[in-house]
Parts: sequence; structure tokens; C-alpha cells
Amino acid sequence: MNTPDDRNPLGKQPLPADAQRLEREWQAQERAMEQERRGVPLDPADPRLGEYRLIARALRTPAMEPVPFDLADQIVRRVEAAQTLGERVEGWLLRILIAVLAVVAVGAVALYGPGWASAFVALWPQPSAQATGWAGLLLGCLGLSLAWQKWGGRLLHHDHGHPA
Repeated sequence: MNTPDDRNPLGKQPLPADAQRLEREWQAQERAMEQERRGVPLDPADPRLGEYRLIARALRTPAMEPVPFDLADQIVRRVEAAQTLGERVEGWLLRILIAVLAVVAVGAVALYGPGWASAFVALWPQPSAQATGWAGLLLGCLGLSLAWQKWGGRLLHHDHGHPA
């Protein structure tokens, strides 16, 4: 735990109060290590010594085995392999429920779709002739802009093999 140099780095000079407290701690640690080496039974009257003995015992025991490099992969494989019957049944029930809901949605659209389509068409505003003209102009400008982005830039920046 401690080395003799840690105990009194100033040599044999008189120790101040804080240094005396450190000296007592150092002596308690050394006593705990010695008692632990000899196998002396634990003294319940000195709990601080018991704590130091516990630390000394922990320091003497070898370190744990290192964690395997692929520990996460091992855990994932184990968890996936241990899928319970309930989890598999739950997965199949969810798939069946989704299929039933899809069939019901398709059936509802097939039965009520014509009525819905006419209701949605009625919601659209009726454009005037002037609005139709402006919408056509807007769509034409958007189309030209997209065409220019796609093909027009190539025409301007196309290298025809002429030296620069």
C-alpha cells in the first residue's frame, strides 16, 4: 500500500499534526497488511483496520479475466437464439393483424371509393379562365427551369475537344 518514503518524506524531523494523522493511517495500513498475511482473525473493535484488511485482501487477489473481444456479439447471438415461443407467436399475430387491416382498407376503398371521389372533387375550387392561364404559365416556367437544370448546363459547359 504505502512505501517508507510516503510515510515521512522529510526524514526524521518532528511531524506536524496533519503529518501525525497520516503517520497513524500509514501504521494502520501496515498493521492490516501484516495481520492479513498472518491470517489473524478480524478485530471488531477497530473497523478502520478491518477496512484496510479488506483493501489488502482485494489487492492480493488476482485480477478478473479480461472481457472477451466479441462479448457484445456473443450476447446478441445468445439473446436471438433464446427467443421465446411467446415472442414468435406475437410476431405472427402482428403480421396477421397488419394483413387483415390492409385487406379491410382495400375493401373500404373499393366499396365507398366512388362516393368519396365525387366528394373530394367537389372540394376543389373551380378555377377561372385567368387563373388557368397563370397556372399554365407557372407550370411552363417550372418545366423549362427543370429542363435547363438537367440538360441546358451540359450544352454550355460541354467540352468539344478544343484546347483551352
